[in-house]
Amino acid sequence: MKRLFTAIIFMLLLCVTAEAQKTYAVITGVSNYEGDANDLRQSTKDAKRLASLYKSKGATVVLLTSKNATRANVIAAIRKVKATANHNDHIVFSYSGHGMENYICTYTTAGSKMLSYNELFSELDKCQAKDIVCYIDACFSGSATANMNTKSFDNSKDFIKYQSWQVTLKSNPRYIVFLSSRADEYSAESPLVGSGFLTNGVVKGLQGKADSNEDKNITVIELFKYVHKDVQLHNKKQHPQLVTSKVLYDNVLMSW
Repeated sequence: MKRLFTAIIFMLLLCVTAEAQKTYAVITGVSNYEGDANDLRQSTKDAKRLASLYKSKGATVVLLTSKNATRANVIAAIRKVKATANHNDHIVFSYSGHGMENYICTYTTAGSKMLSYNELFSELDKCQAKDIVCYIDACFSGSATANMNTKSFDNSKDFIKYQSWQVTLKSNPRYIVFLSSRADEYSAESPLVGSGFLTNGVVKGLQGKADSNEDKNITVIELFKYVHKDVQLHNKKQHPQLVTSKVLYDNVLMSW
C-alpha cells in the first residue's frame, strides 16, 4: 500500500511538472503591408522560422503574418492566450516588421490601426504566466521600455501613480524582452542571411549556438550575449537591448 501511495504521489508530481511546461506563443511578422510603399522581404520568413522552432518544442503557436497581422488580430490572439494560460505557463510574443517610436507597424499602418507598445504590454499584463518573453525586431524598438509603465493605487496618498519599467520589472519579475535596437536606432534585415538580424540571432541561439556552457539549455543571459554579438557582427550601428530583471538571467528559454 505504501508503494502504491508513493507511486500515486510521483505521478501527480509529474502531472504538475507537465502543466508547468506549457508554452503559448503569438508569433507575428509583416512583409507585405497594405499598399505597396512599405513592403519588406524577410519579416514573414522571420515569423515562420520562429514559429516552426517553438512548434518543434511543443508550444501552442498562433502565427499571424502580413494581412493577417492586424492590430485587432494580434490583440485577439493575446486575449485568447489570456483565457487559456495559467500562472505556471510561459507566454512568448514576437514581432518582425517596421517599427516607429512607441509603435509596432501592423499590417495597416494608418494612425490608430497600428499597435502601440503601451497597448501591447497592457494586454500582456492581463495574462497569467510564469514569464512573458518578447522578441521585437523593428526599428526604434528600444522605445518599448518607455511604454512598460504600470498603474498602482497608493492608499496613503489616495491617488493613482505610475511605476517606471525598472520598478515594474523589479516588483513583478516575469518580463524578458529582447529588443533589436536602441530607441533612436534602425533595425536591419538582410537578404544574405534571409532574416532580420535580431531574429536570425535569436533562432540560431535557441537552436544551440548560444549554449556557452554546453549544458543543452539556453538561458536568458546566454541568448542575449550571443544575439548582441551576432547582430553587431552584421551591423555595428544596431545595438540589441535586453529588458528584464537580473533574477531571470538564468531562466531557461529553450533546451536543445
